[in-house]
Amino acid sequence: MKKNHFFTYSKMCVLALTGASALFLASCAKDGYDDESFDSGVSNTQVSALSIDDITITPSADGKTQTISWPVVMGAGGYRVNLVDISNLDAPLINDSIVDGCSVTAKREEDVNYKMTILTLGNKKKNNIDADDATVKEFTTFTPTYKTIPAGSDLKAWFDANPLPTDKVGENLNFDLEGGAEYTMSGLLDFGANSVTIRSNSKSDWATITFSDAASEFTTSAGFTLKYLNIDCSASSAAFVSLSRTPAITPIVVNAWSTDYNFYRVKDNISFLNCNITGVNSYFLWDNQVSCWFADNVLVDNCLVHLTTPKDSKAISGGYFWTNKGAGFFRNLTVNNSTFYNTGEGDVKYFVQYGGFGNDQVKDPDTQLGWTDNTITYTNCTFYNVCSSGQWGNYNGVAGKKTSYWNMKNCIFYNCSSSGVARRFLAGKQNQATAVFENNTYMKADGTFDNPSPYDNSGTDIKEDPLFADPANGDFTISGATQIARKTGDPRWLP
Repeated sequence: MKKNHFFTYSKMCVLALTGASALFLASCAKDGYDDESFDSGVSNTQVSALSIDDITITPSADGKTQTISWPVVMGAGGYRVNLVDISNLDAPLINDSIVDGCSVTAKREEDVNYKMTILTLGNKKKNNIDADDATVKEFTTFTPTYKTIPAGSDLKAWFDANPLPTDKVGENLNFDLEGGAEYTMSGLLDFGANSVTIRSNSKSDWATITFSDAASEFTTSAGFTLKYLNIDCSASSAAFVSLSRTPAITPIVVNAWSTDYNFYRVKDNISFLNCNITGVNSYFLWDNQVSCWFADNVLVDNCLVHLTTPKDSKAISGGYFWTNKGAGFFRNLTVNNSTFYNTGEGDVKYFVQYGGFGNDQVKDPDTQLGWTDNTITYTNCTFYNVCSSGQWGNYNGVAGKKTSYWNMKNCIFYNCSSSGVARRFLAGKQNQATAVFENNTYMKADGTFDNPSPYDNSGTDIKEDPLFADPANGDFTISGATQIARKTGDPRWLP
């Protein structure tokens, strides 16, 4: 730019402004007043405010940023722009910034209500004055709400009275719970073939669901997501989430080992996002021993999971993520930025145990699955007293395969798998070429450390006590110098 020129329709440039809270890019261009390439001809007047309908918001392909654009106002000398997350007014994404163009690009997050103000400024060189009022546009990145469930509802009773629509199978139905409100669930809640999301309508004030019956359990035959929720499972002895014992979807018949099997595929994600889940007394996610459930993607991200496994839990000889009796598996299982810890008297044998099928059986295009690989990933997680005398993983059908990928980075394990986490993560397969390890702590209850080789051969494992603040009471804040320096474990516990 030269001499604060504004607005041509050619040769746009980008001015990058950086701040602590957000990415912000403003488009700018020469207006050509000095070189006479363009002159709006508007002078000695008050410029117009923008119309709300003329402001467009376009997310980037990866959803990480959003570009907000508007048309030129003739005679304008720029725009004063503000952008805030309505739930966090003290940290504006764009704060009183003067934009000499017609668009800005800012950070974007899912499930945020945004408010933007744009004041059209007059071009002082043309003796034009500012618009009387700023244009205010509110918009959201929440996916559309299907229905809002009233505060205080029993979810089991509410869904019994409001059956899911059979004509919307294949769509994702978002059910909002009121932020900060209390809910109960008095039994098994089966969503059938509908893909369902249950979420708080506030990212900062989560609703609470309390299981109120021994049989309380979520079950599904399709995609399922929980977001921004506190969930207390203490009263239930059932699984937290299961794939239905009576599948509501049509199976794909696959012949393997000279036998026909029914394959039930869940294409939409099964996700647990930003949740605090307490009192899990049985499986976290299991297949109800139905042959054969397969899920494309299972994701746990930014969750705190308190396992209270009793000695008589039916999960004891199985796993928290378990498809063994049904012979299926999850194509991609990812656990990020989360904590799992057990304070119960029971010790479940596996964190993850899959059944007997693998990619060799499901990759045939005629099966409509077409899978050629699978992954298990743990990044920046904290695990405490989980499967302490058991084995971390067992994966019949996928262990040791060139098409199976294993990723374990920046995790802290304390008293997990007496026979070695890294070893059992790979189901005992040494020198796995498709495995990646980095910056993990494998600490035993006696204060010593696993030697993870020849499974984790990275040489980056940390043999230092993470020095949890108060693990008995669920506080895993670390003060171990190396873990802090490398930012390992669940990020919520970094000092």
